Amino acid sequence: MNQARLFVGAAALAVSGLAALVLTGCGQGSMSSASANGATGQAMVVTVGDAPLSNILSAKVTVSTLTLTPSAGGSNVTVLSSPRTIELSGLGAIQEPLETENLAAGTYSAVNVTVSSATVTYVDSTGAVVTGTATVNSPNDTVTLNPALTVTQGQDVHLSLNFNLAQSFDLTGSTLTFTPSITTAAASIEKESEADREVEVTGSVVSINSTSITVQSAVTGVQSTFAINSSTQFSANTSAASIKQGSIVTIHGAVQTDGSLLASMISASMNGDAMGSSQTGGRGIVTAVTKDGTGNVTSFSFMPREDFGDISSSMPLTVNLSSSTTYGVSEDATQLGIPATAFTNAEIFLGQSVQVIGTAANGTIAAQEVDLAPESLSGTLTAAPQGAAPTYTFTLQLPAQSFLTTYDALTTLDAATTAQTEYEDTLTSSGFASLAAGTNLEFHGYLLLDGSNYTLTVAAVNQVEVEGTDH
Repeated sequence: MNQARLFVGAAALAVSGLAALVLTGCGQGSMSSASANGATGQAMVVTVGDAPLSNILSAKVTVSTLTLTPSAGGSNVTVLSSPRTIELSGLGAIQEPLETENLAAGTYSAVNVTVSSATVTYVDSTGAVVTGTATVNSPNDTVTLNPALTVTQGQDVHLSLNFNLAQSFDLTGSTLTFTPSITTAAASIEKESEADREVEVTGSVVSINSTSITVQSAVTGVQSTFAINSSTQFSANTSAASIKQGSIVTIHGAVQTDGSLLASMISASMNGDAMGSSQTGGRGIVTAVTKDGTGNVTSFSFMPREDFGDISSSMPLTVNLSSSTTYGVSEDATQLGIPATAFTNAEIFLGQSVQVIGTAANGTIAAQEVDLAPESLSGTLTAAPQGAAPTYTFTLQLPAQSFLTTYDALTTLDAATTAQTEYEDTLTSSGFASLAAGTNLEFHGYLLLDGSNYTLTVAAVNQVEVEGTDH
């Protein structure tokens, strides 16, 4: 079972009373401090994320309304100021901030979600890339909170809405439908593990100084502000002073107990240089590869899950490589032990996740930089993990319709954890070894090809429930 998860986190800011909506998969929204219903009260952090469908390259869902039902009765409380379109397939085991809203103290018994549209791009059985707009059935979904969500003065709360994409999307013949299938959970942020508060955002820099950075998400368009301190790490040859407005960065950080965001790691494309006032490109899955007589990749096509700047609406995009194109890995990948030189055009293959920066025209990007990007995958353990904490090796059985199976004839995939791997929800590094064959997992990590060997280095992992649609 593959799930996509929309985490809605609630956090009480005892001083300012701001509520932050966070989208699971990336960072915190710096939205207006006034709530839609004019209430003042505790901060609510809303995050969104997912476990990817095996053959889906991109899944975009527009959430038009999001409200909470007070247990004491009365009108529902709006916690989404405007409709948000969310790309779910690339998040997998990570979370991203969505919005900031005020939330009055009280007890809330249910979450009400309205989905107005859904579009999916997937790989069919022949390997063709197909995009379809789904008919949204029963767009209004009410999910009971059990236990109810209680927001009190000074208590940070994290509410998670879990979209199950495998149950939500249905393709029968040529008819594509989307029926929201959602589960929920709530917890105090103070009682959550550090991994459960981790967020990640990729997008363009709106502003940056020595103490903070604001980024506009390529997933949602939301602007998220992260604090920078002496512990914040930067990719090689970059710093807060060298990163320009309009540069593309990936920020790894965490929601703090006061609802704010702190950046732990900032990776900048092109060493933080911006092309003019912005950078153009995207991050997504490679769908076609062209090689020269020596085996080097000269061009490839990819389906952006996240796009930066002004790129063509024609998808997939064609990427042309040249002798001046540079290749690299993010600081996050480096921290996982992947060498900076591990990724070149010789390692580009079908189904791989890459980030491209360059100049675009007529559906083609002349690449100035191509970086290895994190991949969101799901699979089932073929046997218990081998090794000891924190380094495990294991093999995954891929879903039958995985794009890696269609493109690369992979039915299983080798994977490895490191000391930097994050374990979500109830998983722990020491407890990972006790997982049995048949356990369903979702991963966020980096997929490399060494000769004929494919290996996933795991950045984050989460256990997936096989069933569960608690409406």
